[in-house]
Amino acid sequence: MKPAKSTTPAAPRINYSLNLGASYNSIFGASSYVQPTARYQISDRFSGYASFTYVHNMPQNFAVTTTEGGTMVRRTNGHQQYIVSVGGDYLVNDRLILSGNAWKDFSTVPQQLGAYNNFNYMGRQGADFSATYKITDNFSVTGAVRYTEGGSPYYSPFYNSGFGRSPFGY
Repeated sequence: MKPAKSTTPAAPRINYSLNLGASYNSIFGASSYVQPTARYQISDRFSGYASFTYVHNMPQNFAVTTTEGGTMVRRTNGHQQYIVSVGGDYLVNDRLILSGNAWKDFSTVPQQLGAYNNFNYMGRQGADFSATYKITDNFSVTGAVRYTEGGSPYYSPFYNSGFGRSPFGY
């Protein structure tokens, strides 16, 4: 006697997603993005993905004080970014996931300009690696390391050490 065939369809090995978003901040400006992603389940433990992100950073007006004590309105230019990303996740066991990601920005935006008028600029290219450990079903801990190439050291007030470019992209 032959075993009965399963009538449950197999899960698809590839899936697609589309992320859309917009944000606005009175200090850092406005931005919108579109990100299609394709994810492929290579094995039970390993999956890979590729995505393309189009970011549109809109022009912004802001007031500055002149040396004479007056006020002047300045305007930033809007710009677009084209970011390609590839990565993967490896399930070591039921509690530990290792992940990696690499990206490249193909836009022609000057290096000093970035998302949100330089508040969150990832650099021209880079990679990050992370490990997520599940402690309970409702609690996990993640640690990550990121390397960025092409970030400007002077355009973020949070990362300006005053000593020029560091190996970490700041």
